[in-house]
Amino acid sequence: MTQSSSPGRSRGSWLLYLTVLVATGPVSIDLYLPSLPEMSRAFDASVAEVQTTLSIFMIGFAASQLIAGPLSDRYGRRPVIVGGMLLYFASSVLCWFAPSIELLIVGRLFQALGACVGPVVGRAIVRDLYEPDKAVGIMAAMGTAMAAAPALAPILGGWLLELFDWRAPFAGMAIFAALLLGATVLTLPETNAYRGEVPISLRGIGRNFATLLGHRTFRAYAALLALSFGGIFCFVSGSSFVLIEVLGLAPSDFGYAFACVVAGLALGSTLAGRLARSLRPHEIAGFGAAAMTLAAATMAALAWAGVATVAAILAPMAAFAVGVAMIMPTAMAASIGPFPRIAGSASSLAGFAQGVTAACAGWIVAALHDGTTRGFATALFALAAAAALVYLFQVRGVSGAGRS
Repeated sequence: MTQSSSPGRSRGSWLLYLTVLVATGPVSIDLYLPSLPEMSRAFDASVAEVQTTLSIFMIGFAASQLIAGPLSDRYGRRPVIVGGMLLYFASSVLCWFAPSIELLIVGRLFQALGACVGPVVGRAIVRDLYEPDKAVGIMAAMGTAMAAAPALAPILGGWLLELFDWRAPFAGMAIFAALLLGATVLTLPETNAYRGEVPISLRGIGRNFATLLGHRTFRAYAALLALSFGGIFCFVSGSSFVLIEVLGLAPSDFGYAFACVVAGLALGSTLAGRLARSLRPHEIAGFGAAAMTLAAATMAALAWAGVATVAAILAPMAAFAVGVAMIMPTAMAASIGPFPRIAGSASSLAGFAQGVTAACAGWIVAALHDGTTRGFATALFALAAAAALVYLFQVRGVSGAGRS
């Protein structure tokens, strides 16, 4: 299916809806980041316990993608989004009123099960509407626009924390879910032209996943995508403790510091979209991998040299984000592109790899946290180095999305 096969809706309208849909993940994570230290005090919970609300979200987010994508291949994109948003709304209310850290963790798990349909089905819709050579530019444009979500969400979350308490961001998530559900019901047509053709049995799902894992291009780009996202999640899971507790940043200012990193994501997405007109996917990914590695090495060197300042974290992290944003739309389009009939499954499996890597990154950051910036910087550099190795020995070998 191409863009022209969906009459009555402009490219700008699709871009707006898909950007908001895919932003479900960032909103679910970033809106409550400034509240993490306060939650720790409110529940008398450790840093590791509070960060489990992030890691459990990523585990649920990753695992449920394995089902959401195939369901959207079989039954269509629209019903899966509607069901996911209903679950996301209910679980956001549960988190809002959770009386204990344990129940909050449970609520975050169910929240992830609903939230995952946003990015998984959103990316599949892009493949429904656009051919692979156009999808990189569309996903890059979505990435540029979507940078507003992680930029604004921590700022709004900081305000909500100052005005109310740590529960207010979860009320915001419930409102977000309700609005997106309404927009889906009222405006979203079905885009899956192959609905009903793909089997939904466990054997059929397994066969589709085996096809994907047997494809060299998919394996290479999915691994690069996962490691890049894991690096960003290092910042997501550790930044509030490093910036607020270690470096003394006020919670109300946390969102503005976070916006510096988001500016890097926006710049990287813009660069990826422009470079897609003249460069092949693996060439764009190479620039991104180089930027990530250099930035992470700089941060680690500063941290181990004892330079503990906000600038020593944010400046390298912003540069790291530029590299990540160059890789993500490129790698996602390249990994899904060869599979139009099972685009949902391809999006699911790539997203699953992202989620598992992000959860592991969160636990690593928590384990290395020692009251300094060293643990965070070391974890970031390890993921950047792993991504660079994948690029050098896997992605360059496939030389684009067309080879298997």
